Amino acid sequence: MEYGTLAVVSQTGQTLSFFDVSSGSRTHHLEGLIAEPHELLFDARTQLLYVSHAYKHGWYWEHGDGGQEISVVDCNSKQVVDLINISPTKSPHYLALDEKRGILYASVEDGIDSKPKSGGIIGIDLKTRKIIKKIGSEWASHWFVMTPDGTKAYTCNKEAGFISVIDLLGESMVSKIPITGGCEQPAIQKSGKLAYFPAPSIPVGDVKESIQPSIQVVDTVSDKIIRSIPIGLGAATMHVDSQDRLLIGQYHVGKDSVSFGKVSSSNGTLLVLSSEKDDYQQLAALEVGKVPLTILSSPDGERAFVSNVMSGTVTAVDLTTMTVARTLEVDTVQRVDKKLHQGAHGLALIP
Repeated sequence: MEYGTLAVVSQTGQTLSFFDVSSGSRTHHLEGLIAEPHELLFDARTQLLYVSHAYKHGWYWEHGDGGQEISVVDCNSKQVVDLINISPTKSPHYLALDEKRGILYASVEDGIDSKPKSGGIIGIDLKTRKIIKKIGSEWASHWFVMTPDGTKAYTCNKEAGFISVIDLLGESMVSKIPITGGCEQPAIQKSGKLAYFPAPSIPVGDVKESIQPSIQVVDTVSDKIIRSIPIGLGAATMHVDSQDRLLIGQYHVGKDSVSFGKVSSSNGTLLVLSSEKDDYQQLAALEVGKVPLTILSSPDGERAFVSNVMSGTVTAVDLTTMTVARTLEVDTVQRVDKKLHQGAHGLALIP
């Protein structure tokens, strides 16, 4: 099938690139985005891209002021057409769309109330582009997953030892799920039955306790962890494709880990596990770039895309053969005015 266009942001480059998926060629390069773009979400109904801006510079553990905007990009003109102001909340990161109710949800790390790290999830009415919901998670929520019916969300609270369960309709946090060592970017089955959380969170500083990397499986009916899947290496991100396979972006820990927590600057791995019904068997372990941070797949489950934040590249994977098809260069040169190179992050597939 035809796969259309892949959109990808460079965080430190403050750009948005568009690639033809079939040929791998860059078809457009939008410069001058406000600092610093993180995640992307595509709304097929309006042909608009939403871009979150988490920080003025830096990353979770070391950053400037929190961003308070979400950019709106018209995919036809390839131009920014609006900025959604989310103040008083700040540091928006992950985005999810409730098409039925016309709400754009975003995780935020602060500003829900006056307490430190008062993060959670905000809901934005897409007609007015104003905040209509502010739901606290009791931590600086970084990522989240939403059930397909738009009723519940589960937040990744990074180093906090719990996942927040959010009632999106009732606009409240209803429970906490303990998770030892915290977690990173989660994923959810298309049915919404199971959610998956990579644990532990990326280690920073002197870590005295060694926690074996795993995927913690959450039952979204009981809101409990029902299984732990060992994965060997730490994972910063994961994705569930249309066949319910788990695509996991893994990093290495090494002696050269000086800038991104304890993460090594060596290349990472895309680990592919079979679906729940096939008991999560390993299907492939493919070398990708440095620190895979976002993963996306095509609706037919034949292609996957892995953004490698420290390499500034995207690895395109053929899931039918479990091989790397090509590497797209997004932004591979570190800016002299940026301490940490984060050259490829948020992804969106545009038909």
